[in-house]
Amino acid sequence: MLLERLKRILGPTLFSFLTWALIVFAFVEFYLFIFSSTRIAVQNYLLPPYKENIRDVNVGNRNEMWDNHSIANELYHKVRIHCLLHLTNDRERLKAKHIQKTWGTRCNRMYISEVSNVNKAYRRIARTQYEDLDWLLHVHVDSYVIMENLRYKLASYRPERMIYFSASHAAYPYAHVSLKDTTDYIFSRSALQEMLRASNDDDYLANMEQGPNEQLFPFEVPAEILPFTLRRYFWNWPFIYRAVYSGQGFNSNMEMPIILPYVDLDQIYVLEFMLYHLRPYGHVNGMPALPAESVMQQPALPVKDKVKIRLYREVRILCMVFSYPHKYEQVVRTLRKTWARHCNKLIVFSTQMPKHQGFGAADTIALNVTEGYNHLWGKTKAAFRHVYTHHLHEADWFYKVDDDTYAILENMRFMLINHHADEPIYFGCNFQAEHRGPTYMSGGAGYVLSNEAVRRLVENGIYGSQCNPDSIGTEDYEMGVCLNKLNVTAGDSRDKFNRYRFLPVGLPKMLVPGIIDKQFWLYHYVYFVLKEGIECCSSYIIAIHYVVYYQMYIFEYFLYQMRPYGIILGHEPLANRSLNGI
Repeated sequence: MLLERLKRILGPTLFSFLTWALIVFAFVEFYLFIFSSTRIAVQNYLLPPYKENIRDVNVGNRNEMWDNHSIANELYHKVRIHCLLHLTNDRERLKAKHIQKTWGTRCNRMYISEVSNVNKAYRRIARTQYEDLDWLLHVHVDSYVIMENLRYKLASYRPERMIYFSASHAAYPYAHVSLKDTTDYIFSRSALQEMLRASNDDDYLANMEQGPNEQLFPFEVPAEILPFTLRRYFWNWPFIYRAVYSGQGFNSNMEMPIILPYVDLDQIYVLEFMLYHLRPYGHVNGMPALPAESVMQQPALPVKDKVKIRLYREVRILCMVFSYPHKYEQVVRTLRKTWARHCNKLIVFSTQMPKHQGFGAADTIALNVTEGYNHLWGKTKAAFRHVYTHHLHEADWFYKVDDDTYAILENMRFMLINHHADEPIYFGCNFQAEHRGPTYMSGGAGYVLSNEAVRRLVENGIYGSQCNPDSIGTEDYEMGVCLNKLNVTAGDSRDKFNRYRFLPVGLPKMLVPGIIDKQFWLYHYVYFVLKEGIECCSSYIIAIHYVVYYQMYIFEYFLYQMRPYGIILGHEPLANRSLNGI
């Protein structure tokens, strides 16, 4: 009725035109919605809870021959911790096998229980293992435990003291893991004996002292404040939440973590690698003193950064970070507080200046180029023209990288110390398109050019027209083709064991077999053989691609502020070209 009246008022021709215009407008709006971030957010919200993919994988292990475990080994024998995994379903049984191969190996003994009532398992352990343990740790399979930090905490408590520690972890439908509310416990030997005396299962905790639990990361916060769109990295959020809401931030004053909840299978192995293998070259971690009343005396050990500091002076690196205007303030603030602070100089390239001029605007260059992935080659050429004109004398090496990559500059200097700035060479993750044509460096993990390579690139490649003159082009490939014409060597960035140091994808995909298969695009491009498992990656990784900005704080904290207590991470000596005075 209404449409008929409207048709009479407008006339058939105008009515028909407006109808079709409305249909086209609706179609365009729908098309834009399909490719928008709003559609992704709605889709994530409507998706069912993520189901963890637990499978049989063999990541392997390796010894780091330069490390010193003497303090951790002494605590292992003086603070005896038995660990209990209480399993209730097939998912937990499968995951327990991976715990037994990772952090569970650092328990003095591991128990697997499938009895209906976990208190029966407590009592059996109390009756049969009383003389062999000091503490019992009972955790859910979705928790990762840094056993060395747990021994540090318990070293000042006597096992004869009737005390327990506990931390509850709420279930969240998008938390990757923890399909139910869980509680992790630590019981002293005396507390276990109290369980034997208790008349029923509800009495024994009431008679015990409860210890502080901050380092166990209890987590029961309203679900509304947690970003469901980032659920695949949910284990980060107890860290993020505490750093933000407690005001502690990520620094050495943060309590040493013991239990990391909400950890899935792949993240178990990532944490193993980050805590016990990955390290910044030349940085020798320190550790706090054990409290005076501990089972052994251990004074504080200072951080030793002599080699790191000398490398910083000898191998000058200018970091060229590419960012987008809509990400600038969120991401670049993070970079300045994390890995980019280790650059000798940082310049951020975008197409707009930041809105807040106090926010490091002096180190930001707004390039007069078209923004967008298809125009990245034009943006890259403009950036190198800028550093050639204004900053060539300030650095020996120039590292071009995107803002979703985490870099460890100490390891880059360790690789570059045996090369000279006047050598025409560049490094990154070596690619070759379908194993044909010239090799080039993946843009994802970034690439680093010597001073001479930059000079040739700009003088002969860009100004001399030997590079692709268009702004459109696949940036990393075009760079490789151009540098090849200029006789700039594509260096091999792998370590002496042929392990990768520039990772073009995230660490889990490189480290854990089964996440990607041989049909994954990476295998069609990598120039060198990609090993599976822990042998994929160097202990001196230089760059990791696809790191979410808030994860960079956690990486920085693990690498420079917190290491498993009692382990001093060592380093292989510098070879060939050495630093004077070291």
